[in-house]
Amino acid sequence: MEKNRAYSVLELIGWGKYNFLLFIQCGLAWSTYDYWYESLAFIIEGIIDEWNISTLQAGTIGSFLQIGLFIGSFIWGYIAGKYGRMHAFKSTIIVVTIGSFLLTFSPNYYVISAALTIIGVGMAGEISLAGTVFYEFCPPSKRWYMTLMSLFLSFGSISAALVAFLVSLFNKTGFYNWRIIVGVGAVLEILSMIFRFFMHETPAFLITQNKQSAADNILNIVSLKNTGKTLDKIEYSSSLNPNEFTQEVEEEKTQEHEKIIDIMKKLFKPPLLKTTIFLGFVYMFASYSYSGYMSFMPEFLKEFSTSTSYFIIVIQQSAGIPAVVLGTYLVETRCGRKYTTLIFFILSGLSILVFTFTSSFWFILITSSIGFSFIYLAYASMFTIGPESFPTSVRSAGLGVIHVMSRVGGFLSPIIIGYLLELSSGVTLSLLSLCVTFSAAGAFMICLKETRGTKIG
Repeated sequence: MEKNRAYSVLELIGWGKYNFLLFIQCGLAWSTYDYWYESLAFIIEGIIDEWNISTLQAGTIGSFLQIGLFIGSFIWGYIAGKYGRMHAFKSTIIVVTIGSFLLTFSPNYYVISAALTIIGVGMAGEISLAGTVFYEFCPPSKRWYMTLMSLFLSFGSISAALVAFLVSLFNKTGFYNWRIIVGVGAVLEILSMIFRFFMHETPAFLITQNKQSAADNILNIVSLKNTGKTLDKIEYSSSLNPNEFTQEVEEEKTQEHEKIIDIMKKLFKPPLLKTTIFLGFVYMFASYSYSGYMSFMPEFLKEFSTSTSYFIIVIQQSAGIPAVVLGTYLVETRCGRKYTTLIFFILSGLSILVFTFTSSFWFILITSSIGFSFIYLAYASMFTIGPESFPTSVRSAGLGVIHVMSRVGGFLSPIIIGYLLELSSGVTLSLLSLCVTFSAAGAFMICLKETRGTKIG
């Protein structure tokens, strides 16, 4: 694996105010991502009511979000690798904002399908690039913050569920609940967009493009923000030449205009072939389960009133907060990234079966909330091992590929689950399929290498 000298400098500078602010900004991208993912459940439920359509038809509409995510997975990885992380990252939020306003006022099937596709295209960049940008600014010894950043996924889904709960109680307007929930999301996107445009390009990317001077300038900004000192006043270790701290080892330099096909060849031949394929399977099966479970949660809770089911969803999502904190600890223990992801995806699958046992409010509330804590813990660990599994020169493209596979699972899930729910034993069959795919995501982790403590660059 290559070693990018920017990470050595970032380690010497250390964690500070710049990294914390970046942590918040990248976290907000993940937060709005999960806001839309969680909102999809309320959108599906709402359009079934407003337009009087079946769960299969509603699930098909939900799949347009996944189509957008699929398309975006191709687009943003290429743009980020060729034109820069920040060029792509600033564009993604514009796309999502446009789609969110279109969705709010969608008059029919065709417009809502287009709006969800547009949002999906932008969301694909939000989820992958936020992790990449944060990772490439983070001192290597602090990369466990990648796991902690998954707290923002919980914040996003909690926000959506809480907005839905409050709207279900107090909405006295002529608008359907789902339109108000979506409108709130559109406002959140505008607020996030304001902060996004003050962010800098990552020094690691600039170095791979042989832009040493530009990388120096960014690293100097980080140093001043974190330590109050310029780089020439930082005490460097004897292993690092202060006059060459941003220079790549000659054989590790990447061609400035490397073609996408050459990058893909690197991903699909040793030593990255196994990582690309099996990590892609993990993401695909996890996305199938997560998408289906989240999208149709109101259907699984249909024995309760709307406000009660929304309250249960708020508690379920809140369980993700302590889970992510625990995951932050576990990925740095002997469990590492690999076995934390493996164990908790399998537990996530088993926990889904609780809906087949009873319809007791307290039993469903407690056990499903525990299950959601397993899901968020596994996802937090998975989002840590993902960026760490690829070197800098192919990281955006690598993440793009595994997110493409993720979208395949996410696309199929609403259609398959929507179809199964039309059958007489549909709820049981749906839950069994989600159990199997979550467990499969965990099982494929066996084939991957542990990345804790490795120097990736």
